[in-house]
Amino acid sequence: MDYLTDIKPLEDQGMTDAEIASLLSASTSRDIQISELENFLDFEGLASRNAITGSWEGPLPSEIVNNNFGLSAGLSKLFNHINKPRSVIVDTTVSPWATDALALTGGLLAAGLINQQQYNGFYDLAGGRPNEGTTEQDVIDARTAYDAEVAAEAAEEAARIAEQIAVANHSAWSVDFIGRYNLNIAPVLDDSPSRDNSALVAALRSLADDLEANPWSE
Repeated sequence: MDYLTDIKPLEDQGMTDAEIASLLSASTSRDIQISELENFLDFEGLASRNAITGSWEGPLPSEIVNNNFGLSAGLSKLFNHINKPRSVIVDTTVSPWATDALALTGGLLAAGLINQQQYNGFYDLAGGRPNEGTTEQDVIDARTAYDAEVAAEAAEEAARIAEQIAVANHSAWSVDFIGRYNLNIAPVLDDSPSRDNSALVAALRSLADDLEANPWSE
C-alpha cells in the first residue's frame, strides 16, 4: 500500500481514515468483465439465463425474489447492472462497487448461498484484493511513514544547501583575503632583492588593520 497512489487520492476526496481503510480493503486489483462474471455464475450454478425466456434462474435470482436472507437489494443492484446493454464491467476497484461487492459476497457466504471457494473465485476474476485487511491504523501508519520520509528528504536537502553555502562563503572569504594580501603584503615580498623586515611588519599591520576595520561578511 502506497500513501501517494493509494491513500492520498481518497484523502483529497475528503474521506476519513476509516472510510479509506474500508475501501482499500475491499478494492480489487482490476475490474471484473461482465462476460467473465456471467460465465462464472453459470459454471458455479449460481445464476444462468433461461435458454428460452432469457430470464435469470438459480439460487441468486431466487434470493432476489424471496429475500430469505435480506440480500435482495444488493443482488438486484448487481443484476440490474449486468443487464444493462452498455455495461461491460463491474468496477470493483473503486467506490461504491468495491465496498458493495464485499458486503454482498460476505452476506452470500454467511447465508450459505455461496461457499468459500466460490467467494475466492469471484475475487480471482478481479485479480484479488491487494490491500485485504487494511485497517484505519494502517492508513495512519502509511501517512506517518510518508511524512517522516518527506521530512527526512527536506532535512537532507537543507543540509546539502547549507553545505553548498558554507563552501561558497569559504571560497569568497579566501578570495577576499587573497585580494587584501595582494594589496598589502605582496608588494613588499615582490620588492626583490630588498629584505626589509620593517616594511613587511608594517604591511602585516596594515593588513590586520584592514581586516579589523572592514571584516568580510556573507
